Amino acid sequence: MADLHIEEYGSGEPAVFVHGSGSWGVDTFSAQRTLADEFRVLLVDRCGYGQSPAAGPIGWPTDRTKVADLLTELGRAHLVGHSTGGTVALLAAADVPHAVRSLTVIEPSVWGIANPADSPPECAAGDKEVWRRGPDLTAEEFLIALFTLAGVPDAPEMVGTWTAKFSDADWAGADAQRHEAWPGDARIDVGALAESPFPKSVVIGAWDPAVHPALAAIAASRRRQAVEAEHRAVAQRIKARLVTFSQSAHNPMSEEPDAFNALLRDTWRHARDEPGG
Repeated sequence: MADLHIEEYGSGEPAVFVHGSGSWGVDTFSAQRTLADEFRVLLVDRCGYGQSPAAGPIGWPTDRTKVADLLTELGRAHLVGHSTGGTVALLAAADVPHAVRSLTVIEPSVWGIANPADSPPECAAGDKEVWRRGPDLTAEEFLIALFTLAGVPDAPEMVGTWTAKFSDADWAGADAQRHEAWPGDARIDVGALAESPFPKSVVIGAWDPAVHPALAAIAASRRRQAVEAEHRAVAQRIKARLVTFSQSAHNPMSEEPDAFNALLRDTWRHARDEPGG
């Protein structure tokens, strides 16, 4: 399907899951395989990640077309995207809204949608600069640059501790990420999405320092505040509900899987009951 590697589970209405940067389908959405008791779950490996070959430049310009083609091939499907995969999902849903039953994006990587007073342009510029340098860095150097940008104290030490547990697949994902197109360059057609009748949800984590003390510096950073402003702006401008998971940071689908899966079931069942669903 659409020249992508897809792990498929169950039957029923199809639901396409699009992972973020540095990961792959099953790694990101392993906890969502239980939804296959009621739905046809398709966990996509984006181009250049997992078992999908790099069909052109790695990143959203290639992935939006691949995912849109997959949705069209399926007829109509629910669409879920995380982080950069959320950016891809927003783009693909706007490209082929007739092929989307519902849209759920989790902490999508977007810039330039919020009011500049809430998301200063220098935050986006700093983010873009790190991604621009990616191909000239090693995978570990790139991760350190990302963690430093996010406001992590002692980023080299933290990255070293984290990567010490990396599998070959983890390193392959990290290496692919440093070659990926910056997701902030994607221009989301918020008007087309706002006019689309399917249910839409933007999911974010609360980033509560009491729950995630190791992430307290990130949660308090100016960049994180800008990122959250972008998430809220996306929800408002595409007429989506904003859902906050109180015990989660960037990964509600794995940090609070039962509650997240319940949200998806409710969304998908509701879409089924809607006229034309």
